[in-house]
Amino acid sequence: MPVEPLNLFVIQLALALTALFAAAAVYDFVTFRRRRKNSGEAIYRCDTCRHIYIAPSRTPLARCPKCGKQNEPVKE
Repeated sequence: MPVEPLNLFVIQLALALTALFAAAAVYDFVTFRRRRKNSGEAIYRCDTCRHIYIAPSRTPLARCPKCGKQNEPVKE
């Protein structure tokens, strides 16, 4: 059963493109999860009123929206 060279080329091309698409999909999925995990926000808890809030992690202290006291991040 002879195989034509064009069919061989098309099969190899399809396999290569499928592998590239799968690799890109996996990379995108992993990157999206990592980006979501490190979104640049930190969790703060006020020492005075115990209010829990989120603020950008680029600030060492964040002001509580309820009472106005500045707090350090609990988790970044």
